[in-house]
Amino acid sequence: MSVPSWWGRRLYRCLVQAAGDLGPALVPPAHIAVLYYFWRKSSRHVDKRYCSCSCWDTVFKGSYESGIASYKHVYFNATKNSAKIWILTVIFIIAFYEAICYLTTLLINRRLRYSMLILFISAIFSHYYSWWIYVNYWNDDYYSQWNHQLVFTVTELLSTMLVLSLANKNEAFSHYKALAVSVVGLSHIIAGGWDQFVLNVVRGEGRSHQIVRDINLMLPDILPFLVPIYEMQRHCNRTVLSSLFCGATPNDLKREVETCLPGELVWVKCNLCLCNLEGQPNTVCAKMWCQPTPKYHYDGDDVDTREIVN
Repeated sequence: MSVPSWWGRRLYRCLVQAAGDLGPALVPPAHIAVLYYFWRKSSRHVDKRYCSCSCWDTVFKGSYESGIASYKHVYFNATKNSAKIWILTVIFIIAFYEAICYLTTLLINRRLRYSMLILFISAIFSHYYSWWIYVNYWNDDYYSQWNHQLVFTVTELLSTMLVLSLANKNEAFSHYKALAVSVVGLSHIIAGGWDQFVLNVVRGEGRSHQIVRDINLMLPDILPFLVPIYEMQRHCNRTVLSSLFCGATPNDLKREVETCLPGELVWVKCNLCLCNLEGQPNTVCAKMWCQPTPKYHYDGDDVDTREIVN
């Protein structure tokens, strides 16, 4: 018995939404669990009965509590920085949710380019780290590293947006976007290595949590540097160096169509080619030789005096 289409659509929507919910719901607890693992021996025991907090303005409790407050699991003051933290958190959660829903939709419809999925997963920690850093900057009123972190954050966002735009394998693979992702990854490798990675990891001068942090920040930079180059090489059938400029050289194939649907027949010059799963005409067919169109020279007579001009 076949499943009714209504139930199929319902199940599809539930799967997409569940996948989108799991990311924002599980990443922060996992982060705190990792912190607890490294800092549990140095953490303080909190006596909930006798502890108090005099730095809390008690605004969000209204008339229910004032003065020096008793223990709370979460404190926050009614300040501009608290509003900034809240807005940033909402934007982060919505963006994370939408990205996962988009990738899940592609996966269910068998249109997902798995190499881009790997890049997205590898970048989750970097984006989460950026969110956490800005929360702490605003929470502590500490801004000496703000501009330094902002460069990493903006370029990471740009790289991830390009990765998401390349995730649909039914759309033509853009070598320019892939090259941009690779350049961002390389720049982060150089900057990160110069900044902390060599000192903390290579030389072994960092503490255990610093080593884990730097490795998790370096991995999302190495993969975005290597994977796009592999994809460009695979699509161009060239060497690594020449694949960096695939699609930009004069000798590259000039198609009459940029994208097409898998299984669709399209004309490329004189050849009728089948569109492949990458959303492009078959490479072998598209590069087949076409006979030049003959050009004729007339000497004034109507017939029998035409000569083919080579």
